[in-house]
Amino acid sequence: MHCVTTLVVDDQPVLRYALRQLLLDYAGVRAVTEAGTEREALRQCEKNHPDMVITELSIAGKPAGAAICQYAREHLDRAAVLVFAGDSSPAAVATALNAGADSFVHKSASGTRLMAAVRSTLAGGRVWVPAGETAPLLTGAVPYASVMTKREEDILALMLCRWSNDEIAGELHLARQTVKNYASRILHKLGFSSRRELVHALGFRAGPVRCDGPYRGPE
Repeated sequence: MHCVTTLVVDDQPVLRYALRQLLLDYAGVRAVTEAGTEREALRQCEKNHPDMVITELSIAGKPAGAAICQYAREHLDRAAVLVFAGDSSPAAVATALNAGADSFVHKSASGTRLMAAVRSTLAGGRVWVPAGETAPLLTGAVPYASVMTKREEDILALMLCRWSNDEIAGELHLARQTVKNYASRILHKLGFSSRRELVHALGFRAGPVRCDGPYRGPE
């Protein structure tokens, strides 16, 4: 792991600096480059071909992190992608998953937990740590096989909110059977046998779930 290079993408310079120090000191990373915008992130990916990309979903007020994840997936050979985000709502998690993120860590996580997630992701694991999560890291829990359509991503977000097929159909103005078909395809693409298994694997526990609709970034 001593040869690992990492790109950190966030619009907050102090946070980028803190992540750089943590990665160099505790994750065995050799070099860290930074980017504060989507354009700079894509340029750094093209120029340096990092082994890992750590990115926010919301950058400079825009939901640019998904595009960065997708670029890394399509153009960086075997690069690991970790979303380190301030929003861990079901919609944000669905967006990160559909963008091809290997792991997802909310910014409320401790430095120790974040570095453990980095090391696990670099080793080929998958880690999902939503806001306020106190259980052990969920590693290797989220298989990923196929890119979802935008409609499937929106329905996945509502599934993570524990909405029923009838509720989703009413919200999205679809037939119930259409929603049922979408849900089956989503579970198949993600490698889960049931909604219960999906929700548990992505770290959503019993209790209230904040659901603001499909992820669009901050207003």
